[in-house]
Amino acid sequence: MKNKALPPIGKNYLFSELVNPIFQQSGNQVYVWVSVKYLDGLTKATQISQYGLTLEKDRNWMIIK
Repeated sequence: MKNKALPPIGKNYLFSELVNPIFQQSGNQVYVWVSVKYLDGLTKATQISQYGLTLEKDRNWMIIK
């Protein structure tokens, strides 16, 4: 990540899966819309968070926004 583009969740979540990711490329950037399914370690409930990300290729792909 660049410049703390994606803040930490701050909860005891365990990653479960990516749900319906959509990718769109424009030049050297890729825009991603995705839902991420987590399992809450405390309550055992499923938490789904949605993200819109911008990725850019340097040496590796980085989240820039």
